[in-house]
Amino acid sequence: MSTEPEVVDLSLLAEDDEPRVISTHLCGPEEAVEMVRAAQTLGLGVRLQNRIRIDTDEDGEEIAVEEWILELLDSPPEVDED
Repeated sequence: MSTEPEVVDLSLLAEDDEPRVISTHLCGPEEAVEMVRAAQTLGLGVRLQNRIRIDTDEDGEEIAVEEWILELLDSPPEVDED
């Protein structure tokens, strides 16, 4: 029995017709807009979603912070025309 860890190439597990995620970024809304425009210029795709998380300000009070999650894709996702 081998004690070496198994290595799995995750790109082989992905759907062939699905764009591959190049990187994931957490950013604010202005930066997300800039990144979407840059991706469009380069012919790349993006998945963009936002979320609210609870954080603590300098006074120790809880505040809601909006963050944007941008996944940069190797190609634009295809949309079904149906």
